[in-house]
Amino acid sequence: MVQKSAKGRPRGFDAGTVLGQARDTFWRHGYDATSMDRIAAATGLHKPSLYGAFGDKKRLYLEALNTYLEEAREQFGAALRLPDLWESLDDLNRRAIAMFTRDGTAAGCFMMSTAIPVTADHEEIMAAVRGSMDELDRALDWRFKRAIEAGQIPAGADVAGLTRLIVTGHYELSARARAGYGPDELAALAEATVRMARKLAG
Repeated sequence: MVQKSAKGRPRGFDAGTVLGQARDTFWRHGYDATSMDRIAAATGLHKPSLYGAFGDKKRLYLEALNTYLEEAREQFGAALRLPDLWESLDDLNRRAIAMFTRDGTAAGCFMMSTAIPVTADHEEIMAAVRGSMDELDRALDWRFKRAIEAGQIPAGADVAGLTRLIVTGHYELSARARAGYGPDELAALAEATVRMARKLAG
């Protein structure tokens, strides 16, 4: 597929494919260790083509991060919209584990693995991370409140505590996936977290 640039000149590559290759390079090596030379080698493009299409390294990284977060938003949103709370949380964890161990690699969450280490030096990356974390907090808060309205958990359930428990478990799945824990080990951890949530909900 050939895409056109903003000036109407044809590009001899698919920007989405190249962005995915760049994302995987950042994912494997981290932000600081990923140079434009390394991305050029991974994509098969010359650096001038990369700069022309995506801007500098930070712009390319932020576009890759935003693409990943859009995928996560779609995946996790589908899970949280399931009618039953506990099925919803189980599905959320299954989808997270699939993303964190994609292609059999010790990937972890792209955001947690690549963005967190550099937030102190890059305000735009920090803002993206905080925005994503806040969004997950709000989504889980909404899900538990919806479960209360549906009579699935008691009206006095500690929504803030339940949200914090699931969020903490989610980020632990990412960390352990990055450390090489396999899908079965991560699934056992996720199941334990949901069991704790059931007890906390009352």
